[in-house]
Amino acid sequence: MPFALDRRSALKLGISATASWAISRTFGATTSAFAQEVRPLSFQLSWIKSIQYGGFFAGVDQGFFKKFNVDATFVSGGPNVDPIGNVASGQSQLGDRPIGPLIVARDKGIPIKVIATVFQKSPYSIISLAKTPIKSPQELKGKTIAVPTSARPLLLYMLSNSGLKADDVNIVPAAPDPTALVSGQIDGYCGYITNQGVMLKSRGVDIYAINTQDYGLPETTVTIYGREDFLAANKTLVVNFLKGAVQSHAWALAHPEDTAKLMVEKYGAPGLDYQAQLTEIKESKPYIEFGIAATHGLLALDVPLFDKMINVYRTAGIVKTDMKSADLCDASFIDLALST
Repeated sequence: MPFALDRRSALKLGISATASWAISRTFGATTSAFAQEVRPLSFQLSWIKSIQYGGFFAGVDQGFFKKFNVDATFVSGGPNVDPIGNVASGQSQLGDRPIGPLIVARDKGIPIKVIATVFQKSPYSIISLAKTPIKSPQELKGKTIAVPTSARPLLLYMLSNSGLKADDVNIVPAAPDPTALVSGQIDGYCGYITNQGVMLKSRGVDIYAINTQDYGLPETTVTIYGREDFLAANKTLVVNFLKGAVQSHAWALAHPEDTAKLMVEKYGAPGLDYQAQLTEIKESKPYIEFGIAATHGLLALDVPLFDKMINVYRTAGIVKTDMKSADLCDASFIDLALST
């Protein structure tokens, strides 16, 4: 029970009102220090529960979030889920997305802010078969390339930067499964080397991949964001969540076998393959530890990089406003999490 001493009791004991106030403050602070409240926080994943989120679930399993008084729950995403809509409406307090949809959402006036990112460099690549490799954007000429509809403007931007015209390449919609590459229906597939690339490798398919960031399309993935008003009103909670997330991802990268096992046996969506999950987390490591993460710590924000990404989207005709990185990002949360 918290220590309480009202004015009447204090006077009976011969204690001044000022002294009783000081005692109450002292014991109140002590009680608070010993019984810090564990606060819930809901996190909306942009995709199903799999190894790309292994760092988060390792944190749940190892108690890293509870260590910082956060009861973190992670809500599954998927093809029929609107992750940004769920965060913007308050169904979840934080979420993750590749940076592209977040730039578009902010450009449209949705009041979200990026506060951290797991993948400092996107594994997004143009994947081809090793026997017929596409080794540069220039080699896309005359080829049939599958690309998600949302990424089409960015591919056109890259083509233009490489001296190609839109009609130099036959662009078709991409399915989630890259099987069409194996059957020869397409020459190249735009997807994640850590996801579709691993999918193909696990089937015994030899592939070749070029990373789109190396050709002028910088991107971050598992980019963490929240609604502005929630972030402003809950800074301590959000910083504590990020502290737990940093330690969680460090543990996961250091224990890939254990993390893959956790996802297959305990936390992941049904039907995950252990070997594929293990391969994916191992291949993800250099993308997570890339760039600013190597100097400032995991999940850090490279704010100037976000200005570059916004400019690419503006040049590609996707961003319509004069938005800058300061409008999109708030690095104070992860900076504080990494410094304390």
